[in-house]
Amino acid sequence: MSEKSEILGLAFVSVYTDDFEKSYKFYHEVLGLQKEFDMGNQACFFGIGPENHTGLYLQGGNERIEFKADSMRAAFVLSVHSAFKMYEKLVALDIKMMQEEPIDMGQGDFWFQCYDPCGNILEFLGGK
Repeated sequence: MSEKSEILGLAFVSVYTDDFEKSYKFYHEVLGLQKEFDMGNQACFFGIGPENHTGLYLQGGNERIEFKADSMRAAFVLSVHSAFKMYEKLVALDIKMMQEEPIDMGQGDFWFQCYDPCGNILEFLGGK
């Protein structure tokens, strides 16, 4: 494989939603992501991490498709300090969870999944 075709890392993730305002409130107010800039009236970019080396692109105005819980689809994992504290915060805000508690992944890592307001799966990984 040549150097020019190697994957260097993850630049950002994209979330496509049917309700931009509802999703924006979730990603900004609930998860605490800070908007870096708008990208039209139904899209924006959130920086992630202390130096915003990666981010999340949010785009509204898309058609909602219903999935079964075991449907094949892509998801992404957000790193957090404490999986348990994030889990508790989301449960208190009545966010639909996929597990009854964070799962021990070994080596001090805990993981869980939830749904955003438009049905996209989010995953979280962090310590106790």
